[in-house]
Formats: sequence, C-alpha cells, structure tokens
Amino acid sequence: MPFAPGLLGLGGLLLALGAAAAVGAGLLALWPQALAAIVPALIPSPMILLTFAWELALYLVAVLLLLHGWRTRAAWLYRLGNVETAVFVFTLWALFSGFWSEDLRWFAIGARRLLMGLVALWVATRLPHVAARRWFDVGILVGASALALAAVFRSLTIGLSSEMAVLHRPEVTNLGWGTANYVAGLLLILAPSVLQIALRGAPGGRVMAWGAFALVSAVQLIVASRAALILFVVGALVQLLRFVRGSRTWMVLAYVATVAAMMVSPLGVVFMSRLVSLRDLGSMTIRIWYFREAWNRLLEHLPWGLGLWQGYGHADRLQGIDPHNYWLLLGGDLGLPGLLLWAVVLVVIVRRTRELRVDEPGREQAYTLTLTLVLANLHTLVEPTFQGAHYQMLFYWVVCGGLAYSTLRVATTSSAKPNRSQNTPPGT
Repeated sequence: MPFAPGLLGLGGLLLALGAAAAVGAGLLALWPQALAAIVPALIPSPMILLTFAWELALYLVAVLLLLHGWRTRAAWLYRLGNVETAVFVFTLWALFSGFWSEDLRWFAIGARRLLMGLVALWVATRLPHVAARRWFDVGILVGASALALAAVFRSLTIGLSSEMAVLHRPEVTNLGWGTANYVAGLLLILAPSVLQIALRGAPGGRVMAWGAFALVSAVQLIVASRAALILFVVGALVQLLRFVRGSRTWMVLAYVATVAAMMVSPLGVVFMSRLVSLRDLGSMTIRIWYFREAWNRLLEHLPWGLGLWQGYGHADRLQGIDPHNYWLLLGGDLGLPGLLLWAVVLVVIVRRTRELRVDEPGREQAYTLTLTLVLANLHTLVEPTFQGAHYQMLFYWVVCGGLAYSTLRVATTSSAKPNRSQNTPPGT
C-alpha cells in the first residue's frame, strides 16, 4: 500500500531509521542470530516512501556485517565465491547497458532491484559467520508464515462475495505491492525449505515448520494461481518421495489424499474453475501473444538489447506490458550477453549445490536447493516474478543463504575428520 507522506513525514522516517540502526547495533552485539531472521520476517510489510521495511532491514544488516567484518579483520569480508562473482558480472553488464538506455527512469528502477539482489546475496552468504543455521531456518519459517497470514487476512477482510472474489481473484490477496500470482510465487520459493525443515529439522522447528507449510498450502489454494499451485503440489510430492522412506511412506499417501480432498473442497473451487473457465483460459492465450511479441523484440534488438528495463518504456506492441517470461525480458533488455550471463549464474549455483553431496544431509540440502531453483525458473517462464524486488531478494536469500550454510557445514565436517593416512600404520 503506498504511503501517504502526511501521515509520518520524512522526519519520522529518519527517526525510525535511527531507532532501527540502534536496535540493529544492539542485536549485533548481544544477539547476532536475530540478523538471520529479521529480513524475511518483514516480507509482508507495506511500502513506505517507495521503500520496504525489509529493504531497510537488509541494508542495515549489510552495514552491521561490514562493521563486524572490518572490526574483526575477517577474511570473508572481501572474499567472493563463484556464485557472487557470476551475479556480480551479470549485474555489471546490466548496469553497463545504461550507456545506450534511452529512459533513465526505467533504468534506475531496474538497477535498484538488481543491486538490491546483489546486497541480499552478499548478506546471505555471510550470515553463517555470525548466526547459527537454526536462526536462518527460523527466518524462513517466520517469513513464510507472516506472508501467508497477511494473504489470509487480506482475503478475509476485503469484503467481496464468493462470486465477486472469483471475478476479482488477483485483488483478493493483493498486499499493495503484489497481487495474487506474485504472492503465490514468493511462497513457492519458500515452500521446499519449509518442507525440508518439517521433515529433517529439530523437534521444535518441525512443529513450527508443519504449521507454516499448512498455511502456505492453504494460501496457494486461496490464491489459485495455476502455475504456482501446480508447481507447489508437484514439488512437494517430489520432495516427499525423496525424503520419506520405510515406515513413513504413509506420509506420501496422506499428502496425495489431502491434496485431492482440498481440490474438491470449497477452498479448491476457484482453482478448479480456472482450469475450465473460458475467461481464465483466455489469459493463457494472451501470454502466447506476450511471448511472440517479446521474441520479436529480442530478435529486433540483437545482439545488445534495448538496455536494462527499457522494454517497459519502448514504443512497440508490448509497451508498458511485462512479457511474463524472464528469459524473454532479459533477451530484449540485455541481449545475448545478458542471457548468457544469467545462464552462467544458474549453472554456477547448480555446480555449487552438487559439491554438497558428500553425505546424506548434504545430498538432501542439495536436492532441496536444486528443486527450489527449478521451481523458481519454471514459474518465471509464465509469470512476472523475478522482475520483482521481493522475489529477487528471497531467491538469493533462500538459495544462496542455504548454500552458504551447507558449504560451511561440509567444510567443518571434513576438517573434523581425522586424516586416515596419519593415524593408521603403513600397509593398513
């Protein structure tokens, strides 16, 4: 919901920022683990002066980490991993396209979101040095629960009848900064990590995770986004088949039965109607038109593209319309170099997840992160999700943060193992 400047004013905002900085400094000194939970927990917050509370928290955490790393002369402060290098080069090319971008306003919007994602990546990959993994998991669970509860509250208070809710489905869970499909996309990123914690977390964490997963499942049905709900159901089933074995296979059957029951319940009526309604099926035809025009734009502006975020202001048939496909958006804006560099980012992330597969916990973590990556990329083929600031932040936070924690665990486990060649007699 946009902020009305008269309600608080710039002075109040500065006062709030000062208070937040003081609280953040105290947390770093007394309870640094809270840094791993504060950013995702603020995801549902409204926009204030074109800024989000989680965005301010992200920058605050980044500054605190910089100060902590500088004070302790930590090596992780300056060291860049392969994923960070790949994302940095991709972002650098996008910013370099400003030299031929015609609309600086659109360029500034795109640059802000990419830089925000880069900050989220930097923070998430350094959290393991100040906060334990359980607090990172708490942040994911609190973020998923808060976002789901915000969507439920919105749907209960919007005041539309069931018939009007079907006709105005995107507005039923409109949180001001994102409508139904965008909220469903954010929950889709969080879902695999939430389910992993529910299945493999500590006893207390499992209870919280199952509650969060139930909330996410209910909201996915309320939102009734076809792509997000199908990917969510299939992703959860695939994850259960990988994680559940032996006497616990009943959980897979229980999940299938629960999904079937929810589909025929009042919660699933809207979704099922979207599979047969001519009005809703028409949106699929419109997407095909979007894809065609975005493909034509890509071919027309080879090889360098229009420039970062310039497609929204470019005077062609898609002017002001998102193509609902991140790859086509990149191709039109950043050309072949942008497509190639983004592909490199994804390949590097996948290669890093494969390095975790040294034991069973590592293999399960690699599976969860890879599944998150696949679901996110499939969803962004048909929805304008990765273009959003929330989506970029959560993607880097969940995937790269989880990767950083697991990499540190693998390194610690490997260093703790005795060297067999030094502890056994020759010939053994």
